[in-house]
Amino acid sequence: MLLELLHAWRDFFIVTATAGASLIGAMFVVVSIGIGFLTRERLSGTHAYITSTVVHMGGVVLASLLTMVPPLAWASFGSVLIFGGIVGLAYEVATAMGVHRFSVDWTDYVWYGAVPLICYAGFIGAGAMSLAGKAGTVDVLALAVLLLLICGVRNAWDMILVIVIRPERAKK
Repeated sequence: MLLELLHAWRDFFIVTATAGASLIGAMFVVVSIGIGFLTRERLSGTHAYITSTVVHMGGVVLASLLTMVPPLAWASFGSVLIFGGIVGLAYEVATAMGVHRFSVDWTDYVWYGAVPLICYAGFIGAGAMSLAGKAGTVDVLALAVLLLLICGVRNAWDMILVIVIRPERAKK
């Protein structure tokens, strides 16, 4: 039954994996644009904002690819999701501390902190549902992946605006 559910969602997860991988590539462009802005003094901020966005897009890609593993059982699928969710939550808690130190406004707390935490909790929830053999597993995972992808797109755009539109910050 899991394979049937995953097959029905196959195109969705192919698109999200492709979008996540493309956004990871776009982050290299962000970094090259921000050469003067991204200095050693801003290293902690870089990890909190740029690196975290790349990590989250990696989570989108890996979760999406997991759905395409052919001989997957409910227990294995759930275990991998729970493990990935726990790793993501731990990473995000560490990242949230950096965001707290460098936050520009309240939206940073939402998009760099709360939203990714909710998404990784969604991975854990989907994994727990999978271990119980629940059909809604893929729906919960799809929602978490989509929200994490939206978060990544928004955060990449936010970083471009900070780096390009606020050149006076780069001179400080």
